[in-house]
Amino acid sequence: MLLFMLPASADIDADAKENSLDAAARAAHQEAFPDSGKTQSGPEGGGGAKPPPPVYVTSRELGVDSRFECSDLHAESELWETMACGVSNQICQLADRASGDGEGYLASESVRIDTRSPQVQEELLGFDCQQRGGVPAAEGAEPVVITVTREDFESMPVEPLTASAGPEQGWLPVNMVNVLHADDQTQTMAMELLGTPVEVRAIPVQYDWDLGDGNSISTTDPGKPYPSEAVSATYRYEGWYDVTLTTTFSGQFSVGGGPWQDIDGTVQVASEPIPIFSKSLESRLVNGDVPVDEEEDPWIPERTEETEGKTDPDATHREI
Repeated sequence: MLLFMLPASADIDADAKENSLDAAARAAHQEAFPDSGKTQSGPEGGGGAKPPPPVYVTSRELGVDSRFECSDLHAESELWETMACGVSNQICQLADRASGDGEGYLASESVRIDTRSPQVQEELLGFDCQQRGGVPAAEGAEPVVITVTREDFESMPVEPLTASAGPEQGWLPVNMVNVLHADDQTQTMAMELLGTPVEVRAIPVQYDWDLGDGNSISTTDPGKPYPSEAVSATYRYEGWYDVTLTTTFSGQFSVGGGPWQDIDGTVQVASEPIPIFSKSLESRLVNGDVPVDEEEDPWIPERTEETEGKTDPDATHREI
């Protein structure tokens, strides 16, 4: 397996290169996965060969089956970087020629190949120089497939966001604005696949609030603490309610410090429910000679079946 030491992102001009690269890329893909054109048999395709991965990373030996140059890796304004890249590759190739039989160095390009569209997309990740013998030869070798699937993403320990609802004391008056907000920090997790360091990041993209009374909110806004009312609601009745946040995360992964690549699909993670009491404040006559116990009134009752809040008969789902 060839691992790239200096990965970097380079956008390839599809219009300029698609005619010369597409056919060759598909041929390389077919050679690496000879069973890709076969139809699977069995109730779920279990009797045939597995289909090739739609996105994979491979290494190709420079001067043998490579298709990129240092100018594809760096912008036109990065002249020195382009020159340094070219010199590094030439030194690697010269060192290989000067080495004895069975030794030497292998200069290669690392490429991400995406076959999900009719036009195969190739993205140059970087160049590498490694000792021969420590890695298999690039020619005829099976590509290194390093990708993170939705199933992989779902199995990762994505933490629920910290959600907040209502005042800190845990109650609010009926019909008073209940401010909702969440910590929208991106989470990054490190792992290793096929001996290669891989980073995965979970990015919150949608927030679904269940108010507990039948009302709900979907939004891409994480909200802000009071006095903001960007994401907020009110309760119609007195009683206990649970406010629950479910966050949808999109995912990306990076192989060996290379560019971030999107993971197909999303995952949803629910936060711990937030109990909140909606209090009906009614005017009443009091004895002026008796001091008011501000700690007792308004009071929050014990949560029982009798103190649970009613469902709002006019409940709706809002999108903000």
